[in-house]
Amino acid sequence: MNQDTTFIGLDVGKAEIEVFIACLEHSQTVANDRSGLTELVRQLRRIPNAHVILEATGGYERQAHERLTKAGIPTSVANPIEVRQFIRGMGRRAKTDAIDAAMLAEFGRVRRPEPTPLPSAEQQRLSELLLYRRQLIDERTRLTNQMPHYRDPVVKRSAASRLKIIAADIRKIEDSMLETVRAMPRLNTLFERISSVPGVGPISALTLIAQLPELGSLTRRQVAALVGVAPFNRDSGTMRGYRAISGGRPQVRMVLYMAALVAMTHNKVMRSFRDSLIAKGKPKKVAIIACVRKLVTILNAMVRDGVPWREPVAD
Repeated sequence: MNQDTTFIGLDVGKAEIEVFIACLEHSQTVANDRSGLTELVRQLRRIPNAHVILEATGGYERQAHERLTKAGIPTSVANPIEVRQFIRGMGRRAKTDAIDAAMLAEFGRVRRPEPTPLPSAEQQRLSELLLYRRQLIDERTRLTNQMPHYRDPVVKRSAASRLKIIAADIRKIEDSMLETVRAMPRLNTLFERISSVPGVGPISALTLIAQLPELGSLTRRQVAALVGVAPFNRDSGTMRGYRAISGGRPQVRMVLYMAALVAMTHNKVMRSFRDSLIAKGKPKKVAIIACVRKLVTILNAMVRDGVPWREPVAD
């Protein structure tokens, strides 16, 4: 990355994007649509060594990321938690779209993140299917919790019918995800390799393929930090605080957490690892997070080396 890089912060909303250009100390608003992004690309091409920083905002940022990257403008999609921590560290309390855009530009200047590569078409499709599946599951959970409180027969029948439709939709979405993976030899091989680990089910494997494409290309510390299960020290002087995890990708961490819980029952390696930690006096929750970290480390090594899971040979 060039030392005279000009960082541009984009605070992306559903309808509009607030743009802050650091070298000009200038803020402006453009529409978050095709015409607005075309104009933005035209302006940014005039700026030498431009590098755009924007946050992941639940999908609103995807079009901007794609258009800017395809136009040859380096663009980094920052983790919102890291950005919020950075802003707090800078002592900024006021919040407007213009301030957020300026802080994103400053985040880029200080952190100097690498450009975020565009996901493949298959990864984009899997991510969207996973998001919709999660929304369906949330709807099913809400309706299931409400069902016992319904008294009117019409309402009860309607809710029961809706639950059946949701269940059918979830099955269709899961079938579509598997079809997408099976149609691509590379993804299918990756899926088989990841799901060969006892405890890692199909949905966990699909989530890792779609939302952790860096798997296999990072060190064990890097992948643990990316998922959000790397412990950070909290020491000061002679005081030694508890190490805690933070940041990372919450959806990936959640599926790995559930996979680790299953693995601690059905996977000898994970079960022995958990038992050894508890025998050393580690709290149960600490042991579980350590198992999540070990699981993602194992998966990272398997993908890197191109090998499936192998049960350890008993002595």
